[in-house]
Amino acid sequence: MMSTPASSLITKDGAVVGVKASGPDGKDYTLYASKGVILATGGFSANVKMRNQYDEIWDKKLDNQVKTTNMPAITGDGINMAVKAGAGLKDMGYIQLLPTTDPATGATNHKIVESTNIYVNKQGNRFVNEQGRRDVLAKAALAQPDHVFYVIGTEQTLLKDKEGRGPYGILISDLLKQKKAFKADTLDELAKKLGMNPDNLKRTVAKWNEFCKTQKGDEFGRMSCEEGNKLPGGPYYASVMTPSVHHTMGGVTIDEDTRVLDKNGRPIRGLYAAGEITGGIHGTNRVGCNAVPDALIFGTIAGREVGK
Repeated sequence: MMSTPASSLITKDGAVVGVKASGPDGKDYTLYASKGVILATGGFSANVKMRNQYDEIWDKKLDNQVKTTNMPAITGDGINMAVKAGAGLKDMGYIQLLPTTDPATGATNHKIVESTNIYVNKQGNRFVNEQGRRDVLAKAALAQPDHVFYVIGTEQTLLKDKEGRGPYGILISDLLKQKKAFKADTLDELAKKLGMNPDNLKRTVAKWNEFCKTQKGDEFGRMSCEEGNKLPGGPYYASVMTPSVHHTMGGVTIDEDTRVLDKNGRPIRGLYAAGEITGGIHGTNRVGCNAVPDALIFGTIAGREVGK
């Protein structure tokens, strides 16, 4: 049932037996479950109030200025409904930011070079080991002026297809027109377009190129410069970036059979959950190669358990 948001879980004698919802025409629905209810509503990355209520990492600074990579509907509704039904929560304070996103929208689709290319702030200086964990990169980026930085690449390292489209299928020429990316033949010209000190930028790139030759002595402790990270010469490109909320590691507590547990660790009869709505799966820092199978495998288990 599309465009029919659930508002609450129906409980009877300590068990969850259904869901109340409202349709797009304003009509209310009461939906009863014959075997159980599975919550798969995602996290709360788009809920600013919940982000700052539970945050234990970002000093309660995840306000409206910090965007999200998620769709606007990811507002923690399933978590809040489960709590009202008695569910326990785990790891709610662990919120992940993706460091390389669009400052205007939080989207990731304007990427045109490798995310491990050098990060340069508004002053033209590197500020972090670009191969670090997402939380480390995001914290370093938030410490930069206006939370903004640029990922620098060249024509030789550009990620584009034969039609001139970037990794997300958007024409790089369109990204240049929208000023989500910038192109220049020289570093002086690029610095001018980005409003940064050209001497700083040229010094930064020179030091980086020297590290790429020797693979030793990087000032931020980076271990390697891969082929796609090298800056052999112009034309140069820069993508403007900022961190945005990407994933919430916390959520309702479940057991190995995806049964939602109450605050005392006891299963709530008739209630199951899978995916980002659950907590305790990823620790403090989720990665995609874990989160995708998390949703798929626990979703399969939930379906199997309810179908028994």
